[in-house]
Amino acid sequence: MDAMVDRNASPTPFLADYTFYERHEAAVGDAPPSRIIDAVAAFDMRDDPVIDTLLRVREWPERLLERLGGKHHEPFDLTAFTPLYRDDRELTFGLAGRFWRPDFGLMKVADADAFIALTRKDIARLVLRFRVQDDATGEARLVTETFVDCPSLGTKVLMTPYWFAIRVASGWIRKRTLAAVARELDTAP
Repeated sequence: MDAMVDRNASPTPFLADYTFYERHEAAVGDAPPSRIIDAVAAFDMRDDPVIDTLLRVREWPERLLERLGGKHHEPFDLTAFTPLYRDDRELTFGLAGRFWRPDFGLMKVADADAFIALTRKDIARLVLRFRVQDDATGEARLVTETFVDCPSLGTKVLMTPYWFAIRVASGWIRKRTLAAVARELDTAP
């Protein structure tokens, strides 16, 4: 399932509102929710060849700038995100920056309180949430949601073309993440 806008979804308390929204979900079997969340937390996006390739393509402008004498940046993965919340059924991350820039324009954010307090008008904030839900048959479904808040017209104008440019790749990354987690749960003892 993929949705552009779902005003029933809520990223609170981490974002008061959001401009962009993406959702994907997949059946992940009958593992306990805490084990599913552990599998999400252990997933390394760079181990998946398709996700790694897509991220390398996105990082290409940044690598070019590095070769021309720019600042070195670490490869992008979940370690760039700030952990915001975790329990047996949910794992939520935050990311703040100017995502449309070649270097992502990322800001280091210490923790959930600092993420919530970050209210700069020139910075977009993103919440990436994984939740375990039970379906009618008792099987678990893993849902991933992405919320992006553009707090000013300027950030919205800059983020909008970027959001539409990355939507297909972003969706593919989320779907492959869900599939990888499901495979891991299926093969784990």
